[in-house]
Amino acid sequence: MSNKFRIKIPEGYFAVMQKVSTKHLHPGMVLARNIFSTDGILLLSADTVLNSTQIERLQHFNLPSVYIKNPLTDQLTDKDMLDTIPEVVREETRVQAVQVVQTAFQNFSANHRLESQPFKDTAEFLMKEVIENPGAMVHLTDIRTCDGYTFGHSVNVCVLSTLTGIQLGYNRFQLKELSLGALLHDAGKMLIPKEILTKAGPLTVSERKSMEQHPTLGFDLLRRQRDIPLVSAHVAFQHHEKFNGTGYTRGLKGVHIHEYARIVAIADVYDAITSDRPYKEGSLPHQAYEVMLSLANTHFDPIILRTFLNQIAIYPVGSIVRLTTGEIAVVTKVIPGLQTRPALKVIFDASGSKLENGPEIDLAQQLTIFIDKVFTAAEVVKISLGNMYFNQSLRQAQ
Repeated sequence: MSNKFRIKIPEGYFAVMQKVSTKHLHPGMVLARNIFSTDGILLLSADTVLNSTQIERLQHFNLPSVYIKNPLTDQLTDKDMLDTIPEVVREETRVQAVQVVQTAFQNFSANHRLESQPFKDTAEFLMKEVIENPGAMVHLTDIRTCDGYTFGHSVNVCVLSTLTGIQLGYNRFQLKELSLGALLHDAGKMLIPKEILTKAGPLTVSERKSMEQHPTLGFDLLRRQRDIPLVSAHVAFQHHEKFNGTGYTRGLKGVHIHEYARIVAIADVYDAITSDRPYKEGSLPHQAYEVMLSLANTHFDPIILRTFLNQIAIYPVGSIVRLTTGEIAVVTKVIPGLQTRPALKVIFDASGSKLENGPEIDLAQQLTIFIDKVFTAAEVVKISLGNMYFNQSLRQAQ
């Protein structure tokens, strides 16, 4: 077994998490978070030192990525990490929510009758937990199996939408309507053929037309449920409308799109582009941030988008970045409203030498220093394995 990644952390020391594609895993890497199946079964627990058999098992479960302890940061102490990585909702809450949503949707597929109570209960306990953490920023993306993508996506869109509603000043009644609509925004996909829904790759024109029926199908399904508010059903109907009127299904424009649907549209796209899929790794948060900004006024309500993005850690705690000074650093703290100017701890100097106790830099104070690159998980793995000289990586990984 390779010891390149096996981290023995002394008491008081800290290794930050790094999300890594399962195709880049190597024996000796240490899991940083528990790994669950879509059914909520614990596959592997945090702190497991991976071997070849376990890596094959993870790939067998169609897990596109996992969180490992980053070996480049094993020299950091607890006091270096000014922020823990806060969770908007707890891991066990998210796992339970995905399980409930999956079971409820599967029951619908089996008997063609929607039981709304599980969704109402799930939306409410997700809402309550988000309310308890109103200032939390989004640092981590959840890990989903291929088969469980739709269920995990529904839960995450619910969490992101609820967080945005809180920032917009919604009362509890409004949050309940928004949370439920967000959780059920893709309900119509349960009526789309599975071979289209789970296709790995681009859809044909015919398949795309079929997929674009899911907002109408979802609305028709939900509006017949007496205990689901009609406005929540309209979230499913309108979440693919665009602010400039070029969306579907009715080409609604601006404020003619319900505000709940304008929120969910943003959360839906952000979660989609940052999520790992079997055929495509998700965008990094700073890349997603730029994409979302480019869609203001065309796809999205610009005021709601600004509120949404204020909750996103553009450079999440634990990100490995290169500075305009040539130094390599790890992000240690992110302040809401100043997401482009995080606090950092330098781990490599400009010549590529690893530092045992590098300087701390607060970009909110050091206004002439900027981040000019975020290292991908694959690059971090290569550097750690020694498959390329670090100085080469500085020049080539542009």
